[in-house]
Amino acid sequence: MDLIGQLSQQLGVDGTQAQGLAGSLLKMVQGTVQEKVGPDAARQMDQAIPEMQGWQQQAAQQAPAGGDGGGLMGALGGMLGGAGGGGGGGGLMGALGGAAAHAGEIAGVVAILQRFNLDAGKATLVAPLLLNFLKSRLDPGLVGKILAVAPMLAGGSGGGSGPQGGGGLGGMLGGILGK
Repeated sequence: MDLIGQLSQQLGVDGTQAQGLAGSLLKMVQGTVQEKVGPDAARQMDQAIPEMQGWQQQAAQQAPAGGDGGGLMGALGGMLGGAGGGGGGGGLMGALGGAAAHAGEIAGVVAILQRFNLDAGKATLVAPLLLNFLKSRLDPGLVGKILAVAPMLAGGSGGGSGPQGGGGLGGMLGGILGK
């Protein structure tokens, strides 16, 4: 699968922008894999996607100072995690723990898109492209582990190819953005 070509076509960006975008997105996924699955799985990604290093360098060259959206993800995670303090609402935040993590992933994708001057609504297009690319390159067992720790990737893979094909990702994104 040609991830750069797909990103260019679906998002209306040039090849250089698509490379930077791919590098940023894969860096986010790989960071999650490193943290939650382990360094061996992250190394497997490096080996299976040799061009990822160049794409990440392209992302660093294109990006304004401020990194890959970690600040936004951290702020969102802190906001969602801290909202249940005190008496009421603790049970609600406990119940939403998984949703908060999912929201943090989506916020990371949105922050990356915004860094490349793309509309946040395009996030629903990115997840299925990224998932299909990972499926084309990685062992199915590793893809399963990635989906377990980055469920937002599965949001758009339900077979629906229409403009609303984001499924869970689109719904979550709409909730975050108030659309």
